[in-house]
Amino acid sequence: MEKFKDFSLFAESHVAEIANAVPVGVAITNSAGAFYFVNAELVRMTGYEEVDLIGKPVDLLLAERFRSGLEAQREGYNADVIQRYMGVERELFARRRDGSEFPVEMGLRPMETTAGLMTVVSMIDVSDRRRLENSFRAMMDVAPYGMLMIDETGSIAMVNGHLCAMFGYAGSELLGQPSNMLQPVRHRNVCNSNGTNESSQRMETGLRKDGREMPLEIGLTSVVTEDGRMALVVVVDITQRKRAELLLREANAQLEEFTNVSSHDLRGPIRGISSLIDFVKEDLGDSAPEAVIHNLDRMSLRLERMERMIVDLLDYARSNQRSTHMEHIDLPQLLREIVEMEPRPAGIKLELDIRAQDIEGARTPLATVLRNIYSNAIKHHDKPDGHIAISAREEGDFCVISVSDDGPGIPKVAQSRVFRLFQTLSATERAGGGLGLAVAKRLTESHAGRIELISNEDRPGCDFEVWWPRFMRSELND
Repeated sequence: MEKFKDFSLFAESHVAEIANAVPVGVAITNSAGAFYFVNAELVRMTGYEEVDLIGKPVDLLLAERFRSGLEAQREGYNADVIQRYMGVERELFARRRDGSEFPVEMGLRPMETTAGLMTVVSMIDVSDRRRLENSFRAMMDVAPYGMLMIDETGSIAMVNGHLCAMFGYAGSELLGQPSNMLQPVRHRNVCNSNGTNESSQRMETGLRKDGREMPLEIGLTSVVTEDGRMALVVVVDITQRKRAELLLREANAQLEEFTNVSSHDLRGPIRGISSLIDFVKEDLGDSAPEAVIHNLDRMSLRLERMERMIVDLLDYARSNQRSTHMEHIDLPQLLREIVEMEPRPAGIKLELDIRAQDIEGARTPLATVLRNIYSNAIKHHDKPDGHIAISAREEGDFCVISVSDDGPGIPKVAQSRVFRLFQTLSATERAGGGLGLAVAKRLTESHAGRIELISNEDRPGCDFEVWWPRFMRSELND
């Protein structure tokens, strides 16, 4: 405790000047709890005049519900004069002259003077802080995912309702408990805020109150608060997503199994029928009517188309699988190989503008995508003379490969379905099975790229753009 020989002199010359300069409310009370001195900030904060407070009991500034038992507390304080704080661990509200209330924190420091035991009372208006805290709590409560705060000891300091519902606990059952109680024992590692300052995200398994486990996606970031560094954790239950992924994998497996069976069990009979048609042609010889030969040729074409459709289905079933074989790709060489392998009519001119050179990635999937788009441009061109342009450029982490033609184009009403299965815009025998673009889209997206049809309003033809990653990506190697 501080002791002054002449407190009144000191108060007049120094204390008042110092107290009026600080941005918190300051008062000095006597042993009876009456105001001896108040500073300008306390006057401004409460709306009272100085003359209204001097000589009045300190409980005048407390909300009525906090006044009961104050006399007994004061006697206990006078018997054990130590520094104390009020309104820190539990809320304390002060009362203004107009009757309105506001949250405060108070500090009490004893001071022994020649006039007797005095108490220095400091009062801080924490309305802004509480407003921010309430806003943060409200944000947590309305969030569509679980949120919790973990302190430096690994204990749960705050939770929202969504997290409680997710794990089956009441909020009171979680506060103050170790955060790893929400994890299965085999995965428990204390999650606190002493780790990295960078945000991180990882997959976890959560443990409900009833003992059931659930897959989680967790986002973790370290934040600094008045109570020290804490970890803000966002928790998302991905049970439905995992179930959907499992169903998708099963559907893909069934599709691949179906296409494999189709490839094995159907291609044999189709080839047998095709051979029988050839035998019929040989037996008929030159005496066969022209109409019969025409129909037999149409049967052969349709059998070829059916066999091609079976092969395309098998390709489509496998196109969702990422290729793990990454290599250096010479893009100009790859495009030259595709052009040479796909013959085009003499009247169709080809223009190449390759400004991108090297790609690190899966060669076979990229070649399949580009070959399907290029062959599609040739197959559906409706004029003896025409033009096809292939260009490639670098856009950030992507290589953008464009294939443009001046053919019949695709009607605007049909553009939304060109990448679906069995979608063809031509009824001719050359139209194919309608899987080429579907395979191209599936392969591109499974390798973290995208494919787009650019609509042309001012000229005929189609523009397809393939955005393919230029480098090996970590997500492709997971």
